[in-house]
Amino acid sequence: MNEVSDPELLTFSAQVLEKNGALVEQRSDHLLALLPLPLAHLLELPEEVKLGGDELPLLYGSPVLDRLIHLATREVPIVYGQVEVPYLKKAGFEQLIGQHLSFLDGQVHIVSRAEARTSYMVLVCHYVALSDERKEGLVQLGVHEASGAPIPDLKERLSEFRLQFFGPGKVPPHFPVHLEQVFSHALSNARAGIETELSDFLSSMRRRLRRDVRNTREYYEALKTEMEDSLENPNLTDGQRRERGAKIQELPRELTRKIADLEHKYQVQVTITGCGAIRFLVSVVHIMIEIKYRKFQRTAQVTWNPITKRLDPLVCERCQGTIRSAYPREKNSQILLLCPSCSAKS
Repeated sequence: MNEVSDPELLTFSAQVLEKNGALVEQRSDHLLALLPLPLAHLLELPEEVKLGGDELPLLYGSPVLDRLIHLATREVPIVYGQVEVPYLKKAGFEQLIGQHLSFLDGQVHIVSRAEARTSYMVLVCHYVALSDERKEGLVQLGVHEASGAPIPDLKERLSEFRLQFFGPGKVPPHFPVHLEQVFSHALSNARAGIETELSDFLSSMRRRLRRDVRNTREYYEALKTEMEDSLENPNLTDGQRRERGAKIQELPRELTRKIADLEHKYQVQVTITGCGAIRFLVSVVHIMIEIKYRKFQRTAQVTWNPITKRLDPLVCERCQGTIRSAYPREKNSQILLLCPSCSAKS
């Protein structure tokens, strides 16, 4: 093997190229590839190319490998499976309405129940917190794909069940196709978990900021006292006294600028990206309920989840926030189920 190629990187590069439509012939120390025109433009390569030689080495840090890594990681890797559920609850859902979900100001009764299959996702998120220091890590969040509602403890409870994975080309057509809104809600809800993970880091940044602000104030107070005392020096000329007086007057503004610089220094910026997901089908119980509010009524569906053994939370029909206490409100002769904040605004 020559010094401009690596066996593992050759195999990785060949797999990435083939997945994106290229024809690849792997030799012992290089690749011969025929690239589709869009892929060639994306990688900034000719359509017929030799990778791994002196001109286009496949080593860590080489521009071609960096572009291949970006191509391989620009989409969230996803695996598909289904959960084998030993039993589904048959009755007793009336008691759960009120324990797991509540509908304030409205009357609710169950119309029907039906066994069905729905899909959930465990999304793995990577976060980077940047301030005077750097901290990064991973959080995992369970989500009901149909509603986008986060499901607490889904990942932890999932380990109690047998998960069967689908191979390439064998994924059933039961999974939702458009997940942009689900991903958006999941990343937003992941912030709560990330704030918990970063609590010590954030506390440390706040302590250091308070310490540096206190030290800075003490420094400028001492400097002001020293400069004011120096005005009593009989050897100072009138011009020197005016110049020193102007500097003393400028000290509060200079202190404000210094504190602003410290606040910027210790400000924490957090970036969150999805880096992997497990999507899986689960047999659940769909419960159709009827809601009466004033002279209006409507139906809604709630889901009993056999993994958490709870009713899944609902989603506010205005702000899309997660709710377990829903407030029925009337709009245009229809009932909306809202969170407390949106209910108050309406």
